[in-house]
Amino acid sequence: MIEAAPDAVWELIANPTRFPEWWGDSLEVTGPPTIELGTEFQQTAPAPIGRSTITTTYKVEAFDELHEVRMRCQQSGWYSHWFLTEARGSTFVDVEIGIEPTAIQYRLLFGALGKRHFRGAAEQALDGLRDALAANVAR
Repeated sequence: MIEAAPDAVWELIANPTRFPEWWGDSLEVTGPPTIELGTEFQQTAPAPIGRSTITTTYKVEAFDELHEVRMRCQQSGWYSHWFLTEARGSTFVDVEIGIEPTAIQYRLLFGALGKRHFRGAAEQALDGLRDALAANVAR
């Protein structure tokens, strides 16, 4: 549950250029400021191993404005699938973060990290959304 209206939550989730404000692994995003089904954008994030960064392309695979968005990394198969539901002035957010590996190296890497890694990524994303929304209210 996030104590903000669905349109405020959606504004952050459906605008990739704002990911660095709340998604801890997102350093920079280039592409359109709004998305729709089929939109692609590039995200730069810390590499899974080492101290470098990696830039990957994401594609929007599902989109229902103010309700659902699914984005998938075209290189690794990492995805996030978001569902929003209004709940008495707040927003119930259901998110699934996972991977459908596109190559053996991603299957091995993320298989070794396990479900705990993806659960932690979802919790970090939800906490980041809450913090970003609270900061916007404080302005």
